[in-house]
Amino acid sequence: MDSVRPRGTDSARVIQVIETRSLAGIGTREDVCRQVIQYWDFEGHLLASFDPLDEQQVGTNLSAL
Repeated sequence: MDSVRPRGTDSARVIQVIETRSLAGIGTREDVCRQVIQYWDFEGHLLASFDPLDEQQVGTNLSAL
């Protein structure tokens, strides 16, 4: 028998956060339109942000949730 190998998600859970989706960019080649997704706690603190053009995301470690 082969050894156990990681294969992806083994669990998922529902958590309470506020998810916002906003349009960013002005539609030019230098500033394309895109949807930015952000997650906030109920005290108004930004937990994570995903901008498809942003190489360095804010709060990518969501382990605090």
